[in-house]
Amino acid sequence: MIVSRLSRKTAISDPGEWEKRAARLLERARPFLERQPGFAGIELQREDGGLVEETRWQSMDDCRRYVRGGAAATVATMADAALPTAPYPNGAWLRETLEE
Repeated sequence: MIVSRLSRKTAISDPGEWEKRAARLLERARPFLERQPGFAGIELQREDGGLVEETRWQSMDDCRRYVRGGAAATVATMADAALPTAPYPNGAWLRETLEE
């Protein structure tokens, strides 16, 4: 299993509001992701005031297609609308790819 992990700080600091927005993001993103070849799951976590989004893929090729083919950018746009990125200088995004 391949994991694409995206982390960033968000402007939403209230835990209740964060959870509500994260649930809406999953409702919107999951149907889109389920149409992507090799998609195996998504999880959102709140970590140090930020968002950690982990998408799972059946193969490295599936993950690469997701990241480079534009689907990751689409999901990132959905995520930024639901949980806006923190203002500069705390708004850096970091994507990592891991093998489980």
